[in-house]
Amino acid sequence: MKHPRPSLREIVRPPQISDFIEKGVVTIGASPAQGDQEIDLRVPIPAELYEALLVKLSDQGKTLPESFREMLLDFLMKDA
Repeated sequence: MKHPRPSLREIVRPPQISDFIEKGVVTIGASPAQGDQEIDLRVPIPAELYEALLVKLSDQGKTLPESFREMLLDFLMKDA
């Protein structure tokens, strides 16, 4: 009997991510699970754009890492 393949949402969206997206719960100081690794991503942007981004994020009460994770997950789930 064949088992259905998991969807991209099931693979990419563990319970911690679901809690963040649906309830705004952020696990502070969470370390990667065993076997996981953190990735550093660098995006060159003009200083003015970076400053504007920080102002917008502070208006919304979010941090840059939280917002980036949310944007990345929104992008990944768009076609899922």
